[in-house]
Amino acid sequence: MYIPLMAMTFVKKGGRESGNGLGFRIFKSYVRFFFCRLYYRKVHWSGMEHIPENCPLMIVSNHQNGVCDPLGVLFAVRGRKNRQLKTIVRADVFHIPIFTTIVRWIGLLPAYRLSFDGENALANNAGTFEEVENELLRDGTVIIFPEAGHQDKHWLGKFSLAYLRILFETAKKSDFKKDLFILPTCNHYSSYFGVRKKMLVKFGTPVALSPYYELYKTKPWTAQRQVNEVIRRQISDMMLNITDTDNYSAIDYLRNTYGIRYAEAHRLNPDLLPDKLSADKLLFAQLEAAKTQGKNILKIYDDVRELKEKSEQLRIEDCNFDEKYVSWQVFGSIAIMVVLFPFAAAALATNILIFLIPRIIARRIKDRMLHSTVYIAVNVLVTFPLSCLAMFGLIWRLTGNLFYGLPAMLSVPLSGLFALWYCRQWKRLSGRIRFGKLLKHRKLDAYITVRQRVFANLDQILA
Repeated sequence: MYIPLMAMTFVKKGGRESGNGLGFRIFKSYVRFFFCRLYYRKVHWSGMEHIPENCPLMIVSNHQNGVCDPLGVLFAVRGRKNRQLKTIVRADVFHIPIFTTIVRWIGLLPAYRLSFDGENALANNAGTFEEVENELLRDGTVIIFPEAGHQDKHWLGKFSLAYLRILFETAKKSDFKKDLFILPTCNHYSSYFGVRKKMLVKFGTPVALSPYYELYKTKPWTAQRQVNEVIRRQISDMMLNITDTDNYSAIDYLRNTYGIRYAEAHRLNPDLLPDKLSADKLLFAQLEAAKTQGKNILKIYDDVRELKEKSEQLRIEDCNFDEKYVSWQVFGSIAIMVVLFPFAAAALATNILIFLIPRIIARRIKDRMLHSTVYIAVNVLVTFPLSCLAMFGLIWRLTGNLFYGLPAMLSVPLSGLFALWYCRQWKRLSGRIRFGKLLKHRKLDAYITVRQRVFANLDQILA
């Protein structure tokens, strides 16, 4: 059996195995702190009451952002006892003997893929998939991403039916006496790239597999397709699934510009990710309905693409149009930033390893959707603990007092957050200054005309 490029995560349930003791629980808490408090500004979980207990469960999710997807789902089940993260990763991780014991301890299992390991290596997957089936027979929980890949766009890719073959094979091993459940899940992000963004994990309604057992015995492919349609429909309904791929860039630009006022008009908070997702889904649905009704949506999309191109050329943000440009306020902001500069420089120096090393490594990886994985893995395993220990040692050495080193070590994440805030405020301020100059010299007149036309036409069509 072969699952091409499929990512899986296991949440162990039951006995205390290696990697499920105190050390693992401390490590899991540490990763959760970094992921939920530092890397992301806010992680939302919705529908956790739908996660069933004490039954074989496969959580099936869309896949959009590397390791962030399984981590977001894993931390939704925090507080439940005896849960252990296990993830199937590229088999070449296990080719380095010194790392094999470590990766096994933290719960990684090898997946051999045709494009990387060759056809002969695929037989090695049998042991991994057998472990998956045995985990389900022990009423365990498996998290799986059947899209077998990820993309940097908000749409749902094709599903491999291999996850259903695993489930039905597990049911067959129990002589179809165990009722297995599937929990449709979706991940959503305010932005795929960058630190201090927002993430949302939504859980749907569990689907029992037992009603399809009899059909599977006579028509296995039909049973798998029917279950897949149910699961896929739930995930599609929960997520932002922009199916108009030909006009994706225009629609995506609209939801982040016009979509702000659209959300507010529908009494939804655009700064709250669950509300913004609801508004974006409603906006896309109305745009599709208007296009079906023969309204001039395609002409609007052409104008939007022109807006997007001009904004990139001029390096301006649409939000600047909603803020009145006042010179004295800009000068006041500059003065504040100048006063804060020494503190920001110190904070940046303290966190230089955390900011710099993952960026250097990520630049070598062509797939941008793996950059967040690099940032999290490198910082969690290397640069963040090194920075904390370096600060602890420095203050201890300078003061000769052990107790002064402890608060200094704890100050590393706070100073890192301040350094990020400061850099982004400078970027935002420089953008406002550039916007003011362009506005003063009337270089935005053509842009403003197109923007007003687009927004007015949308107001009329979507009213």
